[in-house]
Amino acid sequence: MTVWDNIYINYQKGGEAWATLSEELLPEFRSFIQDNDFAQKSALDIGCGTGKYLIYLEQIGFRVSGVDSSETAIEMTKGSLGDESDIVCANMFEFKIPENKFDLIFSISTLHHGSKEQVRGLINQIYDNILPGGKIFITLPDYESSQKWDTFKNNQDLGNGTLSPLSGPEKGLPHSFFLESEIQELFSSFRDVNLFLDNKSRWYITGRK
Repeated sequence: MTVWDNIYINYQKGGEAWATLSEELLPEFRSFIQDNDFAQKSALDIGCGTGKYLIYLEQIGFRVSGVDSSETAIEMTKGSLGDESDIVCANMFEFKIPENKFDLIFSISTLHHGSKEQVRGLINQIYDNILPGGKIFITLPDYESSQKWDTFKNNQDLGNGTLSPLSGPEKGLPHSFFLESEIQELFSSFRDVNLFLDNKSRWYITGRK
């Protein structure tokens, strides 16, 4: 059972809506979708959680797919989208993104749950496999977040801006934090890259292949 499966099971039992479980859809994501054209309207959510972003996209005509490491989250998403929906339980760093299927790949508050090397590998795979002209919307935490988040007051420093909390629901799960210069380099293959830092020290990254 994964760390996140425990979080979702506890949430189902009336426990804390941890992290983004309590968060509404980002208005910046809605604006991004409304302000851009998607010829195929085929979307992949990496770290789909309860599926709220996929539900929104399906309602406006997208074909949707999702991947999450929590079996409980997958069940919750399929409960909303249907058992036949394309929702896969897998480690995102081991998941193989289908080639030339998606013209939107996005990930909200998820990609940083791993080492910098793993994050880089996944971003490269997104670039390689998204349709030409396909667009991305991804969030990553600024390095400053590691100094602000309560759960990181006690942590294990894994090096290179990656920390693992020693307490709390995400105990033992690596979190990578990024300088703006690192993010610019990570997404240098994409065109029209735009970075925005919100009041939670979270970077929103958009761009296209």
